[in-house]
Amino acid sequence: MRKILGMGGGTGLPVLLAGLKEFAQDPDGPSPPTGVSISAIVSTSDDGGSSGRLSRTFGIPAVGDLRNCLAALAPNSFELPELFQHRFSAGAGLQGHSLGNLIVTALCEKYGSLGLAIQTAARLLRSHGCILPATEVQTTLCAEFEDGSVMRGESQVASAGKRIRSVWLEPEYPPPFPGVLEVIANADVIVLGPGSLYTSIIPSLLVEDVIQAIRCSPALKIFICNLTTQPGETEAFTASDHLRVLQSHIGQRVIDICVMSSDPVPQIAGSETRVKPVRNDPQEIARMGVVPIQAGLLAREGPWVRHDPKKLAHLILSIADALPRPGAVYDEGGLVA
Repeated sequence: MRKILGMGGGTGLPVLLAGLKEFAQDPDGPSPPTGVSISAIVSTSDDGGSSGRLSRTFGIPAVGDLRNCLAALAPNSFELPELFQHRFSAGAGLQGHSLGNLIVTALCEKYGSLGLAIQTAARLLRSHGCILPATEVQTTLCAEFEDGSVMRGESQVASAGKRIRSVWLEPEYPPPFPGVLEVIANADVIVLGPGSLYTSIIPSLLVEDVIQAIRCSPALKIFICNLTTQPGETEAFTASDHLRVLQSHIGQRVIDICVMSSDPVPQIAGSETRVKPVRNDPQEIARMGVVPIQAGLLAREGPWVRHDPKKLAHLILSIADALPRPGAVYDEGGLVA
């Protein structure tokens, strides 16, 4: 059974997990022939909305991204995950809160342990995988922008609309959650993304010993590039620009593959003009020592521009199968045979 580890947060990591669960072992049944074991290391520095309010009130890491990942790994036929994702539209003290955030927080208070809270929520949802927070320390994401200004708080950083020079956590390099380093060491494939580069993917790496563990892991390391840029944060970035920023944190010869969507991205209705499709530049990625792979990954349904979960999962598993195969051929455009 292949062990696939996803790292990140936000709305991107759940897309990957939702696709992979179709190939995962059912906790209540036999594993399918193409079964995989799924793990996720989730960033917990979100300070906005329901998650941020609960984090500040109870002094715990943000649970919103954990909630999304737990729900993504639940069976599609099960109704509880939809209820878990319900967000209250009114009510004193309840408006804006997600029911799942409240449940995970209640479990955390009951057991005095974020780990036990996640395990219990996973059992309730029958989630197909192991979800780990990057750290159980309450952290704040900080950023220095190219104009020299500094902001603290993920929501502030994400909405600043300015080019980022560097990001870090406060406290710096918090200890990893128990089991994080072991999951990295034992993975067959480590997938970074999709998701916001500076506010979802990189924060999951800014934990003590995590980058070194990834460097030392024999796993295949895959970066999933976003479909569109983000104002300020990755404005005008090409795919290789995203990869270059990631390499500046993780090292030059760590990422093996960069995955890009080859589908044209439709115009984003109502979006500001600063949001643009990411331009693929596979030749530059190849010159950086990383194998570029392009495939049709755009979801055709729904109002949002996002990766298709099943297409993305199928590609990840196909790559995992193809790379060790003797005679596999690559060119500057990626895998061709």
